[in-house]
Amino acid sequence: MEYTVHKKVGRYDDIVRAMRSVGWFMPPYGNQGRLDIVSREINNANGQFEEFEIERVLGFFYTPDRLASMAINMYAQIPVVDLYKRTIAESIAAHFSGLHHVAVAGLMPVIEGAGRELARTKNLRHEGSVKAVFIELITNAKEDAWARKIGNTKEIDDMLTGALDFLTKYFFENSALYPLLDKTNRHGVLHGAYRDSDYGRPLNFYKTIGAVDILTFISMLQTNKMIGFVPEHTTDSKALAERYCELKTFKIL
Repeated sequence: MEYTVHKKVGRYDDIVRAMRSVGWFMPPYGNQGRLDIVSREINNANGQFEEFEIERVLGFFYTPDRLASMAINMYAQIPVVDLYKRTIAESIAAHFSGLHHVAVAGLMPVIEGAGRELARTKNLRHEGSVKAVFIELITNAKEDAWARKIGNTKEIDDMLTGALDFLTKYFFENSALYPLLDKTNRHGVLHGAYRDSDYGRPLNFYKTIGAVDILTFISMLQTNKMIGFVPEHTTDSKALAERYCELKTFKIL
């Protein structure tokens, strides 16, 4: 089992606090250098970090090479998440093609479907309120990490706690009560409460694919090998990353 441990005292906690302050969370499979950049810029803004700036710095994190490696070497390999590998791949391609509404709307059913299926495989609540399902699923994952003393358990707990806050207070919140301008909200998007102008930015995609990463991580906790970073690039993932870069140069619409 491998999991990245952050050695510098206070460094990890600074990142956790920074992410929470902008309605996001400490993502799994994080590049420490990029996360440091994100948290430093957020903290230096002293509460004045606007959403277009959040979008810009998260763009440093969700790059073509990272998402290509995740698509081929992670999402397509991890149990339950692999059932949605094609949908995830199409949504990532839509994002790099500038089709951000489609990218976000494509991923949101994946999150609910994979979450319910993971809960079912663990014999947890998997029907009814989606928010209740995710509360039980993530709480169970935290308890399991502590019981088995997986990796740096406090970091895992903090990450899962932040993800639970994001999912319950933002992603699965009543669309009329969503508190941020970006509108990364499952109900508003999938029920048609939000119009084109309400969402459809890269920021919406970054937050939504972050939720996919959390479910991937939870599923990985049940496997024999757990890693806390993006898999090494392969020939196939390098080729896919080049394709993503090509898509960014096209103006489809």
